[in-house]
Amino acid sequence: MEIPGNDFRIKNKTIQDRVKVGDKQSTAKSQGSTSSTSGTEQIAISSKAKEIQKATESVNAAPDIRTEKVDQIKSEIASGNYRVSSEQLAEKVLENIITESKFLG
Repeated sequence: MEIPGNDFRIKNKTIQDRVKVGDKQSTAKSQGSTSSTSGTEQIAISSKAKEIQKATESVNAAPDIRTEKVDQIKSEIASGNYRVSSEQLAEKVLENIITESKFLG
């Protein structure tokens, strides 16, 4: 299963404006501007962002290959007992299409 990239869209107008202001300040600093910011910046991470971060860490910590599942399927193929239900296969394909469209939409 592939998880779409980290292309998070910023939908909140206030957050978009803050990002734009932050980009302008960092650009000015990189161009050698003499202006300085006297205030402190604070970043607040929402609970949803924390959940996404935990989920990402869990996915990254999980092994890429489930060897026990692979071994089970190999033995079923070798013995001639491996069968795939066309209905289950079609259901999974549609499920993946719907899931991916939610991420891309």
